Amino acid sequence: MSSRLVPLLFTDVPGLDHVSSALEREPCGYPGGVAGSVVSSLASVTRAGVGGAWALGAAGARTAGRVAPVAARTGLRAAEGSGRVAVSAVRQGVSAAAGVPARAVRAGRVLADLHPRRHTRQVWASHGRAHIEVRGLDLGPSRRERLTGGVTRALRGLNGVRWAEVNAVTGQVLLSFDERRVGVDRLLNTVRAVEKAQGVRDADFPWAQPVTPGDDAPVAAVTAELLVDCAAVAAGLARRVFRLPSLPRVVPVAVAALELERGLRRPLVRRIGPLETDLLLSLAGAVVGGLYGGVGMPAVDAANRILLLREIRARRQVWERRERDLCPGPACVPHTRPVRHLRGRARPPGPVEWWEARLAPTAPLTAAAVFALTGSTGRAADALLAAVPRAARYGREAFAATVGRELARRGVVPLDPSALRLLDVVSAVVVDSAVLVREGGRPAPTAATVLAAARATGARVVFTEDERIRELLCPSDEIVEGRERLADRVCALRDHGEGVLVISGRDAEALAAADIAVAVPDAPGAEASWSADLVCVDGLQDAWRILRAVTAARVVSRRCVRLALAASATGTVLALVGRRHGVLRALTPVHVASLLALLWSTRTARHALR
Repeated sequence: MSSRLVPLLFTDVPGLDHVSSALEREPCGYPGGVAGSVVSSLASVTRAGVGGAWALGAAGARTAGRVAPVAARTGLRAAEGSGRVAVSAVRQGVSAAAGVPARAVRAGRVLADLHPRRHTRQVWASHGRAHIEVRGLDLGPSRRERLTGGVTRALRGLNGVRWAEVNAVTGQVLLSFDERRVGVDRLLNTVRAVEKAQGVRDADFPWAQPVTPGDDAPVAAVTAELLVDCAAVAAGLARRVFRLPSLPRVVPVAVAALELERGLRRPLVRRIGPLETDLLLSLAGAVVGGLYGGVGMPAVDAANRILLLREIRARRQVWERRERDLCPGPACVPHTRPVRHLRGRARPPGPVEWWEARLAPTAPLTAAAVFALTGSTGRAADALLAAVPRAARYGREAFAATVGRELARRGVVPLDPSALRLLDVVSAVVVDSAVLVREGGRPAPTAATVLAAARATGARVVFTEDERIRELLCPSDEIVEGRERLADRVCALRDHGEGVLVISGRDAEALAAADIAVAVPDAPGAEASWSADLVCVDGLQDAWRILRAVTAARVVSRRCVRLALAASATGTVLALVGRRHGVLRALTPVHVASLLALLWSTRTARHALR
C-alpha cells in the first residue's frame, strides 16, 4: 500500500487544485512584435514596391517563425498538464481503492479488540511523516531506554529515513522519510523487529493513552454504531408495519439499569476495555430501542452519531494540516514524559453527573410505585426507561462535538478530544502569564479579551506572577508567586476538588496535571506541547474561544438536565395513566426532549464560538 495516502475512513480524497496550469502566458513582447512587423511591412510596400513586398514576405516569415514554436510549446504544455492531471487522478483513485481493504481490516481489528489492554497499534503516515506506536515503553525505565535507542537506531539506518525520534509523551516514534525510497510497511517491520529483539512483541498498550486524531478507532466505532442505529430504525419500522412481537421487557430494563448505574459497567470495562464497553452498550441500546421502543431512540442516536462523525472528520483534517507545525523537526520531539500527579480528590461532578447520581436510586423506586399502582410490569418497565436522562447526555455530547468541530475548523489541534466533554466541570482557570505577552514585552492585543473571557466563566482565575500584565489584573484574581511552581498550584487545586483548565505555552508538567490542558505555542517551531489536550497553533484567539465554550457548557448542561427531568416526569405520568399501545407512549417525551437537546446544544455551541 502506498504510504503517500493514509486510507482513513471518511477522509476526503484530495482535489486536483495543486496541479498548476500548463497554459502559461505568452512572452511579453510577442503581441507587440507581431503588430510592429505588420506595420513595418505595409510601410515597405508603399515606399518600395517589389522591395517592400519582399520585406513584407520576410516579416511574415519571421512572424510565422515566432508563432509556430509558441503555439507548439503551448500545445505541448497543455497536453503535458492534462497528462499530469490525469495521472494524478488515476494515482489518487488507485491509492484510495487500494486502501479500502486495509481500512476494513483495521476497522475490524479495532472493533474486535476486546481485551483489558489494547492490542491494536496506532499508526499514522502521510506525505513523508509517520507516527508509529511502540510496544513496551510503559514496562519500566530501563526497558524504555533500550527500546527507544533500538527503534531510533534501526529506523535511522534505513535508506530514505531522514530522522526518527521517540515521543516520550505519546509513546510513538515520530519520523520523516522519503516515500519514494522507503514505505510504511518497511518502517513497521523495522519497529516490529526491534520489539521482538527486546522481548516485547506481545506487549499491549494501555487504554489510558489518548487516541491520536489520525487513528482509525474512533471512526470505526462511531461508524459501526451509526450503521446499527440505521438498522434499528429499519427494524422498528418493520416491527410496526408487520405487527411483529417486541423484545421481552427484561432486556430493555437491563440496558436501562446499565445506563443509570455506571458502577455496573466497571467489571465489563476491566474485562474488554472502555472503548469496547461504550461500543457494546451503544449497540445494545440501539437494537433494544428498535425492537422494543420503536424508531425514536435509534433515530436520535443516529443524529448524534452524525455529529460525532463530523467532529472526527474535522479533527482528522486539522491534524493533516497542522501535524508538521506541531513538530517541524527532531528538536521538537519531547524525550521525557512529565510526571502525572494523581488526584487527591475526585473530579467535581458536572450537572449531568450530579443529576444521574440522584436519579439512580430513585428510578427503581418510581418503577416500583408504578407497578404497585397499576399492577403492570410493562408500565413499570416504561417508567424505568423514561427515567434515563438521555436528553442531558445527548445535549452535552452534541455541544462538545460541535465545539470540537468548530475549533478544528479554525485550526485548533485536539490531541485528546475527551477533554471537551469536561468543559462543564471547570471551576478553576489557570493562565501562564507568559502566553499573554508578545515579544516586545508588552501585553498582546488580545490579552485583555482573554482575561475577560476567563473571568466570565464564573470560575476562580489564577495567573502566574508577571509584572508585564499587572495592569490587566483585577483584585479578585489569584497570583502564583515566582517561588511556587505552576504545576504545584494546579495539583493543589485538584486536591481541593476543583476542575482545572490550564492555559500555558511550555510548562508541560502543569499541562499534564490539568483536567483540560490548552497549549498556546509562544513561537513558530517551538517544542510541541504534546502534554496538552488542545493546541492553539494560531494563538490567543483560539484560547478565547475555548473559554467562551467553558462559559456556555455549564449553561447547556443545566438546561439539558431540566429538559431531561421534564421528559422523565412526563414519561412517568404516561406510563401510569397513558395507553400502552397508543401513539403517545411513555418514551415519546424522552425522544422529543433528546432531539430538542441535540438541536439547541448544537446551535448554542456555534453561537459561543462565533
